[in-house]
Amino acid sequence: MTSKTLEREIVRKLRLRLREYFPNLQKLIDTNVITKNDWLFFGILQLNLIKCFLETPERSIRKSKSQLKQIIKFYDMEIRSRKYVIKSNTFTIENNVDQKQIEEQMSFYVSHKDYWMNRKDSKELYFDYELILFLYYKWMNNYEFDIDNTVKLIMHIMKLTEFYSWKYFSAEKLKSSRKILLNQMKVCGLLLVNQNENYSGIIDISMYKNRVDMDVFVREIQGHL
Repeated sequence: MTSKTLEREIVRKLRLRLREYFPNLQKLIDTNVITKNDWLFFGILQLNLIKCFLETPERSIRKSKSQLKQIIKFYDMEIRSRKYVIKSNTFTIENNVDQKQIEEQMSFYVSHKDYWMNRKDSKELYFDYELILFLYYKWMNNYEFDIDNTVKLIMHIMKLTEFYSWKYFSAEKLKSSRKILLNQMKVCGLLLVNQNENYSGIIDISMYKNRVDMDVFVREIQGHL
């Protein structure tokens, strides 16, 4: 079975469990409480989680380290550009820049960078799937889905993908990590999807490339953050 075929099969099984755990889901979709973009975003998160959990431990570690470098690079660039703007009176005057707003933005990015630097310097390994899990939890929270079933669905994904350490997870452990992620994680929507020559996005949207309006998608992410 190819990786694509396996991913599709897991998605099919996951959708069945999703309907079982959240019977009011279809009503929310039909009444447009969950919009087309909301649902597309959730589908992308699910597939990204599946891809993360299918990784080998070695590849997951390499990917995690690479992502940390990309994340810190992103924040370095955003901080540096705003420092330049603040230092240039000519630029701020000619472009009618609100210096206070720029300073607030810079403070926002500095706090985010500090968070990721602490994770990079800690002895605990950073896992690439935690970013996607964070977004998944935020999405589920926005629609007030049951926490127990939210966690059960993650455990189901781990089991379906035969995630290398799924047997060491429990509902209580996932609930505890969920609380920590929601209370502590700091992430910018642009960091997750933007791609240019200097850094690549964290969320893989290649499988939905022809269906995603990037500006709309970024706003969707920011709305859930």
